[in-house]
Amino acid sequence: MKKLLKLPLRIATLPLIAILLVFQLISSVIVGLTSIVTNLLATVFLIGSVAGWIANASNGMIFQTAGLGLFFAFAPHIAGWLLEKVTDLTLGLLDFLLA
Repeated sequence: MKKLLKLPLRIATLPLIAILLVFQLISSVIVGLTSIVTNLLATVFLIGSVAGWIANASNGMIFQTAGLGLFFAFAPHIAGWLLEKVTDLTLGLLDFLLA
């Protein structure tokens, strides 16, 4: 009886697993390519904040450029963490399908 109840759920997980795998592949490529750009932007903004500090710029501008630099530095790591959670979900669904 329990197997009969799980069968429709297992059939429903097949397209969901395929969608998640395609999403994971596309997202990994996008994060990999854009991390180069975001790291370059982080470097530019962080060097700009140091240059502003040396040139005695206003504190607001220094903190703003440093904040943008830190955002661009950590954005690929946050996206990678989210992709790891999608991977965990996909593996959980595969475990349910094969169990």
